[in-house]
Amino acid sequence: GKEGIELGQCVYEIYNHDLEERVSKAGVNLLLSKWMLELEKVFYGNIVAFDTAMLPEAKPDDLQTGIRK
Repeated sequence: GKEGIELGQCVYEIYNHDLEERVSKAGVNLLLSKWMLELEKVFYGNIVAFDTAMLPEAKPDDLQTGIRK
């Protein structure tokens, strides 16, 4: 629901901020938009897999499968 969406957005913002800091500290000062976009796709794909694995109708190994991706 709404709380889950807000939590997901909060987790994403923390993740994105941490990633930007790490890249900056590593001395990378290039335009990273394509790379960041790919990481966002991976991040959101994982969130969807984890959400699906937590549903009552999920199979017992769905979470483990999501983590392996």
